[in-house]
Amino acid sequence: MATNEQERSAAHLAERLIGLEGPKEVFLAAGEWMAYRLESDGFRWLNGRTSLERRLDGRLERMRLEGSRWNKAGKLIEFSIASLEVFDEELQAWRRLNADRTVERPGSMEGIVCATSFLDISRETKAIITLPVSRLAAVDRLYEHAREVALPWFRSSEDPEGLAAAVPDALLRPTGFAQDLLELLVSRGLSEEARSLIQRVLALGESHRDSFTEGRDLAINGERPLWHSPQSLGWSSEVLGLI
Repeated sequence: MATNEQERSAAHLAERLIGLEGPKEVFLAAGEWMAYRLESDGFRWLNGRTSLERRLDGRLERMRLEGSRWNKAGKLIEFSIASLEVFDEELQAWRRLNADRTVERPGSMEGIVCATSFLDISRETKAIITLPVSRLAAVDRLYEHAREVALPWFRSSEDPEGLAAAVPDALLRPTGFAQDLLELLVSRGLSEEARSLIQRVLALGESHRDSFTEGRDLAINGERPLWHSPQSLGWSSEVLGLI
């Protein structure tokens, strides 16, 4: 049961969302309301990054929100869930200690585990909150959808020991995050789970297998692929001694 303080907080947030007029202010208030609804799941709202974030044991899960470029007071106020991202501090530390066994990434991506555009996993990404009377209901619909789609996506990579079977195929496409997920498993000492992930990728099709072989050849020849290149998984598998 909600406490009086929680009820007052909810009432205050709802009043702000309904009463504000400027598109940016309304958008930020919508983010705060979503954070309130997701509070029991451990998320909090960061105004500066316009994102909902959850931290647990060195893991960061981020849900980025984005206001529409077409927003105009009295005409349109709309926002969407733009992307989902997962970062891991232990993986970041492993990459720094094993720079010769990983690829170059931007500094902000050193701890990346995986990411996706929300549009890649859902067609219900937006909430139209132009009219004050319908704002709460519109944001709540997007919140419910986030619980149904975004939270299971985050959970798929949460347990390293079950990751190889749990992550969606989209993360394993040739320019996806198979290499990043593989390094997460290696950073935890889970070599057999890492090999299971490799086998799952290879089973996805001939193009995956061809890219994997090309990556191994790069490693054998002392070359290094680009991050997110189709050859990166095969390169890592050879360099990390997993095959």
